[in-house]
Amino acid sequence: MSGELLNHGEPIVVTTPRDRIGHGPWARLFATAVVGDEGSSVAERGRALARAGAVHTVSGGAGELAARVVGSDDKDYAVAFKASAIPPRVWAAVAVTARRNARLAAAIDGREQSVHLEHLMRFDWTSPLIPNGDDLIRTCTCANAGLCEHLAAFAYVVADLIDGSPSLLLRWRGCYEAEADAVEPERAPITQADSSDAPWQAGALPARRALRPLPLGAVLMCLGPSELRVGGGDLTDVLKRAYGALADSGRA
Repeated sequence: MSGELLNHGEPIVVTTPRDRIGHGPWARLFATAVVGDEGSSVAERGRALARAGAVHTVSGGAGELAARVVGSDDKDYAVAFKASAIPPRVWAAVAVTARRNARLAAAIDGREQSVHLEHLMRFDWTSPLIPNGDDLIRTCTCANAGLCEHLAAFAYVVADLIDGSPSLLLRWRGCYEAEADAVEPERAPITQADSSDAPWQAGALPARRALRPLPLGAVLMCLGPSELRVGGGDLTDVLKRAYGALADSGRA
């Protein structure tokens, strides 16, 4: 188990009065990504376990959410949700744009859930905050294949926690680590040369890190709308289409 232990490891009880657990857009997307058919008997048992405080020892960190769940058979099971972190350069670029937009700044800081930010990440950067089904790894130590009541219960607890603190989702997706990595890259220490003939010689340069290609028009996304109208649209949209045409011709 990795990450920060939540609620001191004590059971986390979902107390929302409605049948549906998870009300904000990120919480809802997460619950449906894991559970799928929320009208199924497995989903109903999961909701019952979440409301009964069956989920305990919950921890959250970059790439993994983990917990233990006491099932309807009174046995204790280990569950986890894992996903690859959002690429640091993508999140850093999105953060530059978002902090200039009042609607997105609170979401970037983990204070609000934003449909707009999820849409931006999913469709413009192909790095959604809520992983697609194939990119979300679900594990449980029970013998059931596929979705079980223990994973459903944990999914609903996570959705409820996201409603209380949206930053949990960003920590799991590695967003805070990504932004820090982009702002403060690792540097090799500068050392004084031993030779008196080269007093200004510095130490070795740091090794180059492999860079992930940015999506088409990434610079335009960072700059945002230009407020210049061309042919009934913003200049940024026109340039983005032009870049796409050039890229297609280059691949031909």
